[in-house]
Amino acid sequence: MPDAEPGDDVFLEHLVDDVQSSSALFKRDVRRILEKDPAAFFQSACRILKRSVERPGAASLLDVLWSNALLLNSLIDPKTLSLGKATAFAKRWVAFDPSLDAKLLRIGFPFEDDDAMSESDLVRPRRTLDIVSELPPNRHILLALAKLLRNPDTYIRAKAALLYARASNNPEWVRKMLADPDARVRANAVEGLWETRTVLAGSVFKEAARDPDSRVAANALAGLYFSEGANAGVTAALQSLTRRCEPTARASAAFAMGQIKDSACIPMLEDLLRDADQSVRSQALRALIRIRRRESGEAAAPAVSALAEAVVAPPEAPAAETAKPDSVSG
Repeated sequence: MPDAEPGDDVFLEHLVDDVQSSSALFKRDVRRILEKDPAAFFQSACRILKRSVERPGAASLLDVLWSNALLLNSLIDPKTLSLGKATAFAKRWVAFDPSLDAKLLRIGFPFEDDDAMSESDLVRPRRTLDIVSELPPNRHILLALAKLLRNPDTYIRAKAALLYARASNNPEWVRKMLADPDARVRANAVEGLWETRTVLAGSVFKEAARDPDSRVAANALAGLYFSEGANAGVTAALQSLTRRCEPTARASAAFAMGQIKDSACIPMLEDLLRDADQSVRSQALRALIRIRRRESGEAAAPAVSALAEAVVAPPEAPAAETAKPDSVSG
């Protein structure tokens, strides 16, 4: 869907500038515009707020943006917003509505968890999980995620495993998931445990590092590095993966190196830049950029889209976080 023209902002801007714009009449008129064309309203409101948040009706307009279910649909509708813009906007939005992740999951998964769907039907559910995975982990979505772990779609199950492990902070649960027949699910469950710094988590990482799938093993090695600190054994094991004949193993190793950001990995990554496989070269380049930035103290380039900048948050709201590089584990 093409962006609305700035000329379409006139009526809404007039309402926002009106001295009575905090009244119930203002909200009624704004909601009428919203219901007529949510996407156009969304874009128009963002442009108006970007020009100034000191307008009389700015606070009321923000209240409409943060609370309306139609705009939740705009986040998960690929025809309305790109994934990058929707994610950046959600990162701002969650500061005002901590239950945003639960609301998105309800809208994105209106069906029973065992319903079979066509590929086109899966677009919105998968996108919902992509957005939720960039929000802070919360235990209040564990029940919803548990249902998604039974979903027939592998991508959905893998994303649900990542989110469940991250929100539950439960190494024993991840250990049980190591028996899952799907490697992507196992890899994501292990990745979801990266922030857990316990002896039990380290034990799970050591077990997962012996997984026959290279993606699982690489994620486990990264987790082991996080739980035990700089570890020559981890870098040696990652180097062993770079010598495997399967491109997936080499790409997985490069991805893990980019996560741990250890300078000792630079020579290995420089070798992978000359790999015959494009996916390996791409992961190696991303990893080298992350390490070089860490060395120089440079902050990662912000992933704040024009939309996220447009809807200006109050001073206490956090800025949009940096987008995570693509994961080879899905």
